[in-house]
Amino acid sequence: MQVAAAAGPTLKVVGVPKTIDNDLAGTDHCPGYGSAARFVAQVTRETAFDTRAMRATDPIRLIEVMGRHAGWLPGAAWLARQSEDDAPHLVYVPERPRSVEAIVDDVTRVYQRLGWCVIALCENQPAPDGAVLGASGTPRWVDAFGHAYFDSPAQWLAQHLQAALKVRVRFDKPGTIQRMATAYVSSTDQAEAELVGRQAVRLAADGVSGVMVSLNREPRATATYRVTLGTVPLEIVANQQRRLPAEYINDDGTGLTDAFVDYATPLLGERLPEFERLG
Repeated sequence: MQVAAAAGPTLKVVGVPKTIDNDLAGTDHCPGYGSAARFVAQVTRETAFDTRAMRATDPIRLIEVMGRHAGWLPGAAWLARQSEDDAPHLVYVPERPRSVEAIVDDVTRVYQRLGWCVIALCENQPAPDGAVLGASGTPRWVDAFGHAYFDSPAQWLAQHLQAALKVRVRFDKPGTIQRMATAYVSSTDQAEAELVGRQAVRLAADGVSGVMVSLNREPRATATYRVTLGTVPLEIVANQQRRLPAEYINDDGTGLTDAFVDYATPLLGERLPEFERLG
């Protein structure tokens, strides 16, 4: 924005919120998140049925979800659940580090009770000391923005759990498929993406500059989900990261709360596909 101002008065800067990580400050949520969250939730539900069916041979499954330091996307796996014993049984988010010993205890408890277990975690899930689970300490890659990428914590954890529980443990890592699988686009997300894009063009045409379009959720006086548009100064957004609030994470850090479900469910669009259960 400062470079634009120095270039002259004709260049206007209006930001549009767009990230599947959903971690921008100043907006209730970001277009992109609803569709990626739908992908994570639906794939987790499908993984649950596959793992339950194969529990005699492959009873433990890990799903590694994108998200470096904010748990919005791995948290979306929790939306796959329909009842208390449904998968994912455990979801770990970076806001609540957990030791490998605690994770082994968590998985063992679920496996002994149900005979199978599905776990979701983020791609940079930290231990209490801040190190990514299984990381040697040196990032595998650092991008142009200074973001560090480490070896897969799910792969390392799968090996650790397999040795501890003496059963086969598999892991899935969808990777960038999470942000480009158009078959999972949320209708709500698609509509809001166009909404904020059009508003940004209007603001720029009116001479507005130095702001980002924001989505503001109306108070839940009725069951109907509604948003209004606003703006926030770019200074509030730049170099900030909005992480999962504490009230969205359960007390022991192994899952999400009803408050998170209430927040995220409208962003998925239509209801997730449901499957018949035969016993």
